[in-house]
Amino acid sequence: MNRREFGIGVVGAALAGPALLRQAAAQEAPKRVIIVSQAAGFRHSSIPTAAATVTRLGEETKRWTVTKNLGTPEEVAAGITAEGLKEADLVFFANTTGNLAITDAGKDAFYAWIEGGGAWAGVHSASDTFHGDERFLRVCGGEFQTHGRQVEVEVRADDREHPATRDLPESFRIYDEIYEFKNWDRAKVHMLLSMPRHPQRMDEAGDFPVAWCQRIGMGRSFYTSLGHRENVYEIDLYRKHLTGGLLWALGLERGRARPGNPQNTG
Repeated sequence: MNRREFGIGVVGAALAGPALLRQAAAQEAPKRVIIVSQAAGFRHSSIPTAAATVTRLGEETKRWTVTKNLGTPEEVAAGITAEGLKEADLVFFANTTGNLAITDAGKDAFYAWIEGGGAWAGVHSASDTFHGDERFLRVCGGEFQTHGRQVEVEVRADDREHPATRDLPESFRIYDEIYEFKNWDRAKVHMLLSMPRHPQRMDEAGDFPVAWCQRIGMGRSFYTSLGHRENVYEIDLYRKHLTGGLLWALGLERGRARPGNPQNTG
């Protein structure tokens, strides 16, 4: 090959590069998601809706597929193991509560899997799971404390560029069961959504968390406290929020995860 032919080849490869990359991405196999839908405490009626929504969003985006839905204690114990997690890229807690039937060995495998590059995501009462387990608190990033009556609240996006928030307005209102948390610290997570006022005492200003993400070793964690009511899963805004959060957790979309980003005070 002479110098001219070599130059043409280099230019041609450079021009074809982005197209080839897009083609490769389109042909990439969907990521694998395992849903955990066991409720060892209070059982939300929206659990099937949450699981079905994650399944449907994967089908619509073609970016992930739900391979298993572990709903019974026996299924959870058998599915969340070192072997079972080899078949997953993300484990999704669909309004789980209480002490799930993951064995001690399964827990060790689960936390090691996340640290090694696995992904976890949870909605609403996922934070009402495994109280007192410091390793799970580290993964979730906050612990459910209480809630009041269902109410409409103002929610603000703290990171306008993250996949979980970039298609949302800077501020919006939503009606749901709004959680209050303990063992949550803005300095330790990357905040996505928060409220400028207490959900029950609207005259009380402050920093009240709604959704966040974080890196766990080589892995990723995404949590949103919204999702108590079935109809929330039909709201386009919420579906965009959930889709973006899962895409980020699966490593399919870029987004910041630096802890301690400031609150959007309007």
